[in-house]
Amino acid sequence: MPGAAAEEGSPHTGRWTLRWTGAAHPPPLLPAQDGRAQYLEAGQGLLLGAGPGTGGSRPDAVRSLPPGSTLLLHTDGVIEIPGSDLDTGLARLRRHTLALAHEPPDTLCDHLLARTPPGGTDDVALLALRLPPPESPAGAGRGT
Repeated sequence: MPGAAAEEGSPHTGRWTLRWTGAAHPPPLLPAQDGRAQYLEAGQGLLLGAGPGTGGSRPDAVRSLPPGSTLLLHTDGVIEIPGSDLDTGLARLRRHTLALAHEPPDTLCDHLLARTPPGGTDDVALLALRLPPPESPAGAGRGT
């Protein structure tokens, strides 16, 4: 079954591990705090029920996520621009996401959805997941 799962590695480092698989959906977008954003291209498979051996296992991918990072999951309706190719839509989403990456996840999604081109005929779904910053060691910063 396509999807994603994240598990916390260490609460003190704030690093999480993401495991995902895709079923012909666009790749997740991971904007970094250094001003770059990367599409997570690995783990892509065929549509559910399409092709030979559809009941078997699916490819998946694993990636470590830094503390405070944001993961953007979206359907193709968010990136499809009538009369244009998907690469143009992916580049547009990356550009807009980087400009808004500092916003809270709900505001980020609202602004990205407002910038979705009109006239699309596909489903539009968008989910932004923001990981917490690392926890400080017990008692750090507290007066005794």
